[in-house]
Amino acid sequence: MASLKLSPFFSLRQPKPFSPLPILKKTTTISAASSSSSITGANSTFPGSKWADRLLGDFHFLPATPIPDISDPNSPSSAATLPPLAPPDRYVSLPLDFYQVLGAESHFLGDGIRRAYEARVSKPPQYGFSQDALISRRQILQAACETLADAKSRRDYNQGLVDAPEDTILTDVPFEKVPGALCVLQEAGEAEITLQIGEGLLRERLPKLFKQDVVLAMALAYVDMSRDAMSLSPPDIIRGCEVLERALKLLQEEGASSLAPDLQAQIDETLEEITPRCVLELLALPLDFEFKTEREEGLQGLRNILWAVGGGGAAAVAGGFTREDYMNEAFLRMTASEQVDLFVATPSNIPAESFEVYGVALALVAQAFIGKKPHLIKDADNLFQQLQQTKVTAVGNSISVYTPTQTREVDFALERGLCSLLVGELDECRSWLGLDNVTSPYRDPSIVEFVLENSKEDADDDQLPGLCKLLEAWLMEVVFPRFRDTNDLRFKLGDYYDDPTVLKYLERLEGVGGSPLAAAAAIVKIGAEATAVLDSVKASALEALRKVFPPSQGKESLIRHEDTAFSNSASAEEREQFYESVVNDGQMLQIWKDRAAEIANHGWFWEYKLLNLTIESLTVKLDGRRATVEATIEESASLTDLAHPENNNSYNKSYTTRYELSHSPSGWKITEGAVLRS
Repeated sequence: MASLKLSPFFSLRQPKPFSPLPILKKTTTISAASSSSSITGANSTFPGSKWADRLLGDFHFLPATPIPDISDPNSPSSAATLPPLAPPDRYVSLPLDFYQVLGAESHFLGDGIRRAYEARVSKPPQYGFSQDALISRRQILQAACETLADAKSRRDYNQGLVDAPEDTILTDVPFEKVPGALCVLQEAGEAEITLQIGEGLLRERLPKLFKQDVVLAMALAYVDMSRDAMSLSPPDIIRGCEVLERALKLLQEEGASSLAPDLQAQIDETLEEITPRCVLELLALPLDFEFKTEREEGLQGLRNILWAVGGGGAAAVAGGFTREDYMNEAFLRMTASEQVDLFVATPSNIPAESFEVYGVALALVAQAFIGKKPHLIKDADNLFQQLQQTKVTAVGNSISVYTPTQTREVDFALERGLCSLLVGELDECRSWLGLDNVTSPYRDPSIVEFVLENSKEDADDDQLPGLCKLLEAWLMEVVFPRFRDTNDLRFKLGDYYDDPTVLKYLERLEGVGGSPLAAAAAIVKIGAEATAVLDSVKASALEALRKVFPPSQGKESLIRHEDTAFSNSASAEEREQFYESVVNDGQMLQIWKDRAAEIANHGWFWEYKLLNLTIESLTVKLDGRRATVEATIEESASLTDLAHPENNNSYNKSYTTRYELSHSPSGWKITEGAVLRS
């Protein structure tokens, strides 16, 4: 996939210095709306450790309080100078790891801890947190710094992380300080915990500023998750887009239109940039039922994008696509019916471009053939007629064996002729292709040659076998590869023409011109004969291969010792007759002869035994006279050197080989061969 040029949104914050502690994600389950121990009243018993008590005291720091120099033993603790205050009425248990909230590592010295604190404090959040939330954030960072910068308290804290990590990290935060704590958690990379706590809080009736702080922390957590998804290789675009959409929706619905407008604008900008790619990813998901919802979202997103850029004359789609390029990318990920539905649903104020019309016409042909719905052929023919009237130049997608150049002006006579053949209108098909009129403006010499070449043995002289071959090639090379549900389709023309629904439709066309039913019956017959011929071709090709690798019976082999026809005692004439019966004239025949001569000159005797032969695939070319065979062969062989017995050797191995075969008057012969793997 091509790399994305993302908006500045993805560089709002430097990457996190380290990952969240696994134990936090495993043990923390917090719901601000529940009555569990995670949210407590003033008289409750708190699960937090002495570090929670330390932090509670530090919450009463004034924001301008300087950090004491821990290296000076005469410097008093700021917490000790404050008068006692009444305890809050409510607390929320939050996992605050002092190292993590400072962005510090456990090996940092006191100066390193203070520098980490100063780096955090010098870069406060830039998006709309209230003053109360910012003060709470600073107090938490200050308390964490004092704890870790002092050698004794740091030793105690580290020991707590070893002995009781959950109790050491969990802290009962006064309810009014929770927004500041969520801000700290989000900055520390705890996106999931921030969202978990925030979702619970939003179920309550909250003061306006308090709620906006919670919403903002959650939105930034979603941004972090999106950044992480987009930093993967390859990027998880669907996930990145999904969480960004949640962030924007949260800011707009739970916050206010004026909450963090710069953040909303940057999220919107990034979504506009990556949504086209996200839609393509959604459309590319498997066609299985479990992905139905996601693919429907992709189809709706495609409509939104195309209709937005198609109405006002805009030709570009965000993400670096032109509208045509983007549609072609989308079509590769869609089924035939999806393309037709998109075309039908497009508003009338968005004119269809020629490539869209052409693609939909082919989609209708695919639907008609696969679904046995011949009435759709008429719709496809109407679209081809529209294109024909506008004299459109074809794109390279329609190029195949019967299209001489990519720059040929297309008059769509070929498509209209094959549409006629699909509804049994044989005379109309011949007319569109110019088979009976050498002066026809639609006559294409390459197409005529193709039809005639494949109709040589046609007793009725109506070129129907060649036309069937042309239709098969068009469906196989042009129509079906365009759609996800047909690109690997194996088909027979007879399955379509012999279908009751198709025959009933053709029956209604009787008397209009020609005989569609008769044409259908003839095509079914041709298909049956072609199948029989193909089976015969395959059988004879396999027989030729088995001549080279006969079944193991006693000591049968290609070159056998003494009691076999092709041992060293066999005459040169006998050996050459065998080679020429299975190998065509050319380089391969000469290689075999040279190899046999070399073995004879050394006085060696090779004995081969075929242990197993598995035909992996057999492909017969359209002309029926060439074939490719892939086979897995297991054989054993032994070498006997009478003059030098120390050279005697043997082996047993399995390998896969490919042979090219051609048909000659004397039968199938091997023309080329290569070992693929062993």
